[in-house]
Amino acid sequence: MSDTDEYGRTALNAAVDGTIVAVRRMFYVLGDEIDRTEGPIEFTFHNGSTLLLDAGVDGAELRIGGAPWRDPFEPLVDPVNIEYVANSGKYTAFDVTDESPYDELAGRRVDAVSIVPLADGRPRAATLYLGTGMVKAESIADELIVTLISA
Repeated sequence: MSDTDEYGRTALNAAVDGTIVAVRRMFYVLGDEIDRTEGPIEFTFHNGSTLLLDAGVDGAELRIGGAPWRDPFEPLVDPVNIEYVANSGKYTAFDVTDESPYDELAGRRVDAVSIVPLADGRPRAATLYLGTGMVKAESIADELIVTLISA
């Protein structure tokens, strides 16, 4: 994210008053194994807008964006990429809207948002407040850890 958007804060603030209609998580897939412990999270709202939260490349910053996640390996046609994915795996998007605990988010309105900044002002964590519940996304050591607090 660039400084011109205050590290994605515009996209985060745009989520306020939005109603969540879909949730995707990007989990790391290697062969038949799926690591569901961390990975980017994407919200789609009733008006078609998107909020994407992901760990930054430096392992500390939370990246915030307003565009849907795009798989950098798609289409998977380059032989080098095919071999890399077969040996090392890659993030893959999963619609988790109807899966627990994400199924509690659909239909919920974002009442407010907050950011926990790093010392230099870049975001480290963001929270979406959904009535008495919340979703917190935090960049920790190159991973995005998402915590859901039910209402």
